[in-house]
Amino acid sequence: MSSVADMLKLMRAKHDNLNARLASVPESRMGDMGAWGQRQMPIRTMFYQLMNHEIEHTVHAVKTLRDLGIAPMEAKLILGRLQEARGQLEGLLVGLSDEDLNRAPDGEWSMRQVLEHFMETEDTYVNRIEQALNQPTS
Repeated sequence: MSSVADMLKLMRAKHDNLNARLASVPESRMGDMGAWGQRQMPIRTMFYQLMNHEIEHTVHAVKTLRDLGIAPMEAKLILGRLQEARGQLEGLLVGLSDEDLNRAPDGEWSMRQVLEHFMETEDTYVNRIEQALNQPTS
């Protein structure tokens, strides 16, 4: 049986593999038909089926934890939302070229600059929270 850390590592690796295999599907192919069991459906619909399946099991996981009486603490709830935001941000990067990462609208930061900024400042936030936790309680 694997640990939670092992399960998270496996889930991330599988998701990275999924992105590597599917991120380059061109827009022009999304309407093409393919076999889904005994029927045909557009590739676009297959993508939506994949997304819906993950959402369905996310809801199932929430229900399972609720039924087991496992309720995350506030910090874990916030970290969960942070992970969701990170996932959305990572999703925006899927399929971008290095050139796309470096381009910027006039007077704005490039995606690379935005990403570097939040990764650098994340350490500042973590350090400040840890420092606050090391202070005597009032």
